[in-house]
Amino acid sequence: MMEPGDGAVVEPGDLAVVEPGDGEVMEPSDGEVMKPSDGEVMEPGDGEVMEPSDREMMEPGDGEVMESGDGATLALTGGEGARPLEHSGDRRRRLGMQVMMTLGASLGHLALAVVASWPNPAVLDLHLHNTTIYNTPLVLTTWQTDMLGSIVSVGNMPGTWLWGWLAVTIGRKKAMMLLLLPYTLAWLLLALAVNPVMMLAARVVHGICVGATFVSASTYIIELPDTAIRGAVATVPNFALSLGYILTTSLGLLLRWYEIAFVGLAIIVSHTTVMVFLPESPSFLAINGQKRKAKKILRKLRGPSANVDEEVQNLCDENKDKANDPFIKVLQDPYILKSLGIVLTLFFVQNFCGLMVFYVNMTRIFLEAGSTLSEHVASILVFIVQAAGTVLACIYLDRFGRRVCLVSSLVVMTLCLLVMGVYHHYKDAAEISVFSATRNTTSLTEDTIENWSTTKMAFSWVPLACLMLYMFTSSCGAGPVPALLNAEYFPTAVRAQLSGLCMVLGSVINFAALQLFTPMQVTLTIAGLYWFYAGVSVFGIVFTLTCVRETKGRAVA
Repeated sequence: MMEPGDGAVVEPGDLAVVEPGDGEVMEPSDGEVMKPSDGEVMEPGDGEVMEPSDREMMEPGDGEVMESGDGATLALTGGEGARPLEHSGDRRRRLGMQVMMTLGASLGHLALAVVASWPNPAVLDLHLHNTTIYNTPLVLTTWQTDMLGSIVSVGNMPGTWLWGWLAVTIGRKKAMMLLLLPYTLAWLLLALAVNPVMMLAARVVHGICVGATFVSASTYIIELPDTAIRGAVATVPNFALSLGYILTTSLGLLLRWYEIAFVGLAIIVSHTTVMVFLPESPSFLAINGQKRKAKKILRKLRGPSANVDEEVQNLCDENKDKANDPFIKVLQDPYILKSLGIVLTLFFVQNFCGLMVFYVNMTRIFLEAGSTLSEHVASILVFIVQAAGTVLACIYLDRFGRRVCLVSSLVVMTLCLLVMGVYHHYKDAAEISVFSATRNTTSLTEDTIENWSTTKMAFSWVPLACLMLYMFTSSCGAGPVPALLNAEYFPTAVRAQLSGLCMVLGSVINFAALQLFTPMQVTLTIAGLYWFYAGVSVFGIVFTLTCVRETKGRAVA
């Protein structure tokens, strides 16, 4: 506070106003004199001198006083120092940089998508040719064919635990770069397979890759972007998954099942190369005592107007207790337990509403539905529509929130599943009628055959239309939201471990959903299976409305 008798000359309009609440008191003994001609502005709390000619742009608020007569916008921040406002062009470039970094990290999800959807072209190829890279015969039973998709979940469990530990111990970036090792082993083992045992062993190692990619890459990606765009940026990995599904199914038109393995290997090599040039997660650096490095990265990510010191300190404060607590004690926290329950229930809904089954068995589903289109072409169309839905999710997840998008997608998915069930119910009934007529008569009349063919052709568009709409809406909610909440719900210090735990248990659910696909078809009929999936979707709607917490616009702890 400047007293009149201190000898300081203070003219109105020349100097900034010093607020008494800032805690800075100027005593006469300080001997400081400020003259109007100096044109200097004193910042309370740090004694720094701000020149109006510096033309620094300051952000108003929090008791700040803005000067408008000197051609510059200055703020008193009470000890924090002046921080320039960010121009819109600079902000667009900065957010664009965040998106590009996320795209680079999401190459891991592209590699993961090739792993997950490889059975789509492989099963059809083996059905037609039944040969290996050495041109020797290779025959799979129905049980082994189902295992090509479901056994991935077995490897998923150790992969999730191991890479969850690596992400916490050596960092997210290094853990992601180490993905090159299991991916290389799995693809080479698969490409050179000469019997079903080698193929299934390769798929187990693929499972390690899937769990490792999800827990390390998803944790890394969720910790990079600004809170305002976190939901949109977090859908970039889902878009990479969609592109991977399209790529793998399209490759089935050109390449043999073992040749696709070398494409998958090339993608993971590209991912590792890109990761060399990306920074470590600033959240990981902050809670592991490397605050200087964390602040340097955050200044580039958040821009000049952000208070990175406060962000780093908040990260350290919020994770201090969790970082030192034993993992068993963390699991006893009621908030953590509730979050685990919500995420695992959403994983159950995601798997048993049919979504994960469709990813792996799309070509088989079209084959059973009697689609007039090629199974490959129909699958590609569905995955293209799904990619379009992921783009839409980038816009709406942060605008409407996770809950609204999840409920909306489940509603439409339920309707599509109900229609698919009705289609298969009447299709199967008509086929039974034709089969009975064949057994009761020596030959079918031409009219009966023509009527059956006409009816089948008239409704052959139903499965394609339903699955396209189903996959489009799932990518707006039921697809990305469970994985997004799996990262957002947990504190930074234990995010990798808790997300990994959910992934392990989710893998068990995924294994059950995929392995039970054929038995449930036999027990419930195809129509009954779709109606079962619809019932699970309805349960998901009710659960989301009553239990799921919204995270839109909230900073991750």
